[in-house]
Amino acid sequence: MGRVHATAPRGPGLVLSESRWLRFGSFSAFYFAQGVPLGLLSGAIVPWLAANGASEAQIGAFSAWIGLPWALKLIAGPFMDRFTFLPMGFRRPWVLALQSGLVLSLLALAVVGAGFEDGIEGGSLLALTVAGATVNAFAATQDVAVDGMAIDVLPAAERGRANAFMGFGQRVGYAAFSALCASLLVRFGIATAALASAVAVAAILLLAGALRERPGERRLPWDEGRAAARERPPPTILGNTWSVLRVLALPMSLVAIAVEFVSRLRDGMATALFPVLATQDLGFAPDRFSYFDSVVVLATASLAVCFGPAIDRFGARRLLFLSLVASAAVHFFAGWAPGLWQDTGGAMVFYCLQAALAHLVFVAVLALFMNLCSSRVAATQFAVYMALANLGRSAGAGLVALFGAHLGPGQELLLMGCLLAASAGILLLLDEGRHRRQLESFA
Repeated sequence: MGRVHATAPRGPGLVLSESRWLRFGSFSAFYFAQGVPLGLLSGAIVPWLAANGASEAQIGAFSAWIGLPWALKLIAGPFMDRFTFLPMGFRRPWVLALQSGLVLSLLALAVVGAGFEDGIEGGSLLALTVAGATVNAFAATQDVAVDGMAIDVLPAAERGRANAFMGFGQRVGYAAFSALCASLLVRFGIATAALASAVAVAAILLLAGALRERPGERRLPWDEGRAAARERPPPTILGNTWSVLRVLALPMSLVAIAVEFVSRLRDGMATALFPVLATQDLGFAPDRFSYFDSVVVLATASLAVCFGPAIDRFGARRLLFLSLVASAAVHFFAGWAPGLWQDTGGAMVFYCLQAALAHLVFVAVLALFMNLCSSRVAATQFAVYMALANLGRSAGAGLVALFGAHLGPGQELLLMGCLLAASAGILLLLDEGRHRRQLESFA
């Protein structure tokens, strides 16, 4: 993917390349749109299923399958790097198309959810899983387009702060719709919660339609405008794939992938395990747990916004390492603490600490991955990094489905701490300077 020069005439409207705060706000909104289905599916539906009698294995399987599209989104990257409608921008046509698909898939989920009005026995868990996976497929591929646009439009000096805002947007979307959908689900059912989510995503779709990436481009296909000039033509699919494979085979790429894959195993375990422990061991009602989770997510997202400038100043690698070590220590302490999951107060404190540290890890990883990307194939490369990370998340949920019945909460927490400690150890091998020099030699 080549850099561009805005040679087209300036036109009216909101232009991302011309305003830092418009970039921060817009990318935060697009990430908010990704957080909406996550809040609905993981924040509201999973606790509701757990409270209505779904087993830990069923919860783990549901979480693993609906999370799988986030691991497969790398398939979209080569097509986005190769095909687009340049008069509307390099990435924005994809953002518009995929966000439209996300709205339609949420409407389809509402249709499937209508069968659960009488509880978990009235509907098909398989159909709900397929519908949820479809929703996440559109959210995940929209994420590829947004990340590619961010890498292309954001100056390197803004990426730490931008990723903090983007992570904040996703967390706010998750928290708001986890709480809202939990309420709607308990009172009116899955269908109403899915409809509310579709309306929110549709509103952000209007924002995407009002923006331009660069001056002079079209907002809509029938508007006047022209493409910004490129330094080089877009790569072919074969050339794109070869370029990405060369970059991914670099030692530091492999190290970064290993770091995030291992840490995401912990995230997947947490997604499947914590709602079950909260509703079945501590006695939380599903909507009460979702409310609590939403408050925690909002608080941690706000903390991470303050974390963004520190990434730009001290470096993503250093702060990622500190976050991983601190998170591992918290999990080890919780795993060794006797009776933690019989003490509501202690469990809540642990949940807040692990959520805060998990989000700091998330923000630092985004900035680190962007720094490792080659501008020529950034959308595909970043998508591969995140897809493999999300494969780790699905695999972690699958571990709970397979082995959760044979392990106690303390043992599972100790395992999660070991994963985080291993991730921090692998990170010590990462040398960003060496990676940049190798990228320059390829260019």
